[in-house]
Amino acid sequence: MDIKSGIALSIIRTLGLLNLSIARKFGHGLGVLLYITKSGMYKITVKNLEVCFPKMPEQERLALAKKSVIETSKTIAETGIAWGGNEAKFRSNEKQIKNIRNLHLFEKAIKDDEGLLMLTMHYGNWEWVTSYLPKHCELLALYKMAKMPGLEKAMLKARESSGTNLVAAGREGVKKFIKHYQNKKACIILPDQEPSEKSGIWSRFFGIPALTPKFIHYLIQKNPAGTALYVYVQRVEGGFDLVFKEVDPEIYSSDLETSALAMNKGLEKCIFDDLSQYQWEYKRFKKNKDKFYEGL
Repeated sequence: MDIKSGIALSIIRTLGLLNLSIARKFGHGLGVLLYITKSGMYKITVKNLEVCFPKMPEQERLALAKKSVIETSKTIAETGIAWGGNEAKFRSNEKQIKNIRNLHLFEKAIKDDEGLLMLTMHYGNWEWVTSYLPKHCELLALYKMAKMPGLEKAMLKARESSGTNLVAAGREGVKKFIKHYQNKKACIILPDQEPSEKSGIWSRFFGIPALTPKFIHYLIQKNPAGTALYVYVQRVEGGFDLVFKEVDPEIYSSDLETSALAMNKGLEKCIFDDLSQYQWEYKRFKKNKDKFYEGL
């Protein structure tokens, strides 16, 4: 195992020894430190909020940026608990889901048996999705390969222990993912990442032109009888809420631009549930011609 992966795994496993409350306190402390030192994470968060919410009073934006960095740091601190590494641990994590909102949407999609495409996002702690969903559907997740091979191996082992099947976002993995959905099974993907220009279409996200994955539209067209839903995990006192939300009907449009915009608008509605829990430190508009992140 490479040195970086070894160090990262040691930290994650140490955090995994903590209970959720203590892990969150540790994350809060880490977030305050990242705020005080005006870290890169904080600076990018401030820039994204400035770009997306230009009419928000500056002091309100800065307060939101601080809170967001703290929430993201809690997500980091919770990783060790989330990656329990065995089924018993994941069943224990499932008890930390305090409430499931709009469960009927998920149950109907499973009962219809025409395929379910779940769109999640970098919000709250999506790792807890795998503590619930695999028990109720044959779930396949598409993931982006980690930069540290040793860390990726541990991540895969942990997530697969929950019952989730995973495929990497390479050619073969994408083929398997498409086939799984065409076979009317359940899939989950994060569409709020910036794709390559070849794989994306420019569509507005919080009013800003952003490269948006074409792949979601392609998947929907491959199985038009299937159901698409948003799903995310919101951090609440003592645990998490698992939330399902309906998509805008226009996401099913055969027109790519219409579908992509509807998807982004739906993501926005989910994020507005608690703006601080979205991971604003991600350079979502990196390829935008305005070069928002220059110098950061």
